[in-house]
Amino acid sequence: MTWIHKIRPKLRHILVVAIAAVVVGAGTAAYWALPSLVSEDRLRRALTAHAAIWSGGEVHLPADTAVSSVRGRVITLENAKFGGTFGGAEWQLGVAAIKATVRVLPLLWGKLEIETLTLEAPHLRLVDHDESAMAALRDLRADKPDLPKPEGEVIVTNASFVYEGSAGRRVGFDGMDLRIAAEPGSTAVLLSGTLPAGRGRLHVQGRLDDPVAVLSGSGSNARLALSGAATADDAGTPPPQPQPDMPGAAKETPIISGLRRIAAVVGLTGAGRIAIEGRVSAMPRTLGVADARVSFGGLLGEGDMTIALTGQKPPVDQLDDVVRGAAAAWRDAATSIAAGAWRDAPVTLDWLAPLEVTLAARLRDSRLAGQSVEARRIRLHAQDGRARLEVAAAGDLGRLRGDLMLDAVPSGGPPQVAVNGRLESVDMGATGRTLLLLAPPPLVSPPPMPEGTLDADIDLATRGATLGAMVTALDGAIKAEARDGSVAGADLAMTLEGLADGRKIMTERDGPLIPSAGRTEFDTAEGRIDFGPGVARISMFRIRGGRYDIDMLGEADLGIGAIRGDGQARLLDDLADDADASPIVDLPFGLGGTLAAPVVAAGVPRSGDELTSGAAAEGEVE
Repeated sequence: MTWIHKIRPKLRHILVVAIAAVVVGAGTAAYWALPSLVSEDRLRRALTAHAAIWSGGEVHLPADTAVSSVRGRVITLENAKFGGTFGGAEWQLGVAAIKATVRVLPLLWGKLEIETLTLEAPHLRLVDHDESAMAALRDLRADKPDLPKPEGEVIVTNASFVYEGSAGRRVGFDGMDLRIAAEPGSTAVLLSGTLPAGRGRLHVQGRLDDPVAVLSGSGSNARLALSGAATADDAGTPPPQPQPDMPGAAKETPIISGLRRIAAVVGLTGAGRIAIEGRVSAMPRTLGVADARVSFGGLLGEGDMTIALTGQKPPVDQLDDVVRGAAAAWRDAATSIAAGAWRDAPVTLDWLAPLEVTLAARLRDSRLAGQSVEARRIRLHAQDGRARLEVAAAGDLGRLRGDLMLDAVPSGGPPQVAVNGRLESVDMGATGRTLLLLAPPPLVSPPPMPEGTLDADIDLATRGATLGAMVTALDGAIKAEARDGSVAGADLAMTLEGLADGRKIMTERDGPLIPSAGRTEFDTAEGRIDFGPGVARISMFRIRGGRYDIDMLGEADLGIGAIRGDGQARLLDDLADDADASPIVDLPFGLGGTLAAPVVAAGVPRSGDELTSGAAAEGEVE
């Protein structure tokens, strides 16, 4: 029996509590006192070594830098300034404050280990007049076995970066918050933080197997999750300054509202999340993602992508040109559309010229607005201002095959666009309801969608410096055929049967012709629209039902949107064979108004004795 068991129970409990209090007190004293007993020189050496490991040996504390440990295990350094060269380029780093947290337990046996290094408001300036820094990054080796592995964490708050290239322009960003944690026993690091993204913030979480390899051609396996940063993530960080390239007119235009709705349908909302996994490499002029898997909303994509900058300009200046050019193009178009002059909205695409993009991908096990979709082929190649996108997809809504070709700067002329594609077995009802999800919420209940199965061929080309010019320069044709469907709004067969039974129109007793409510069922519906300079011609439009048929011709002035057309609707004798069916009612009609608000006007019907073969032939549409 030990000595503690010989003591009375009550006294034994008091001793246990006392011993625990002593241990806690000693630990607390060590927590606060031990780091303070470490010499300044030793603190400086430890802090320098830790910074050198994380910076690859580039950052060293100046010998005369004063460091102190006055708050327990926290080492502080105020208004630190560093400098040096990287591949011949000069860099300067200023930090408002550096704080290093020391591990206490290793101090008990004489070791000084830094757990967390925090840099408050660091500002990095890189002066690279001869692109030597870009060359050094390009020649960076991924395998550096002599470098020690990072340990602990580095926290960066409100960081900023400025690059000055050979052109003397200042390019950079500010407002970055990032936490980088080393994974014990490996070169991998974990990332978490927020980055500036235009007028907003982007939350980032992820893992890099080898950060140094990212800056080389070999790349590093990576997993990243991106999402719009919530307000709480921005606490303590000044919001980014408004961008002058994004005017107030572009804040909420119909285009932006439409994009927001499309994003919501896909699942990519402000709080949405994009997950990316693959092998990432970031060279000075090339960004690549190989064996990538990307998911957002209900979409899951796989493939490879490479984005490169061509030309002779420094890559940072060139990337800045692309960003500024895209912002200016968006600004000018959004301003025109917001002012109600969409036809005058400029189409400016020359900023795409420096980009060279290669994408080979596919979608699988994906859903779009509740409908399954699988894209077996998505290929994009862009170079020298020319781009081609190929898509082949299938799903609940039908099948799609299409090519989109773009020439942003055709010998200094206006941009050119060409579309060639085919739709097969498209469910018109489901597709229409899906498209309604992308439109603004209607003030009243939306009309029922056409039903049936649609096949269509599209072959269009255009060019122009504005949206209006592109519309009026359309050239090509659209051919479509639908089957086994119906159109909502009126029951044409019942309306024509009323005329066959003697219903008169435009009389004092019967009044104008009002179509019977319901749906018009059809067996087949065919149409062709041919586009010429400023005109869209309905060269063929034919609908066939069980007891009726409709034929129409017409055209639309694409410059002003006016439309004009003439057609006939016939009720057929149900007693005759299909091949010998003859009309018993012939109703001519006219089409007018505009593309946005078409108007259909009925003519004078013919039936009975009035419907002779000669009269019918005169009124038929050829």
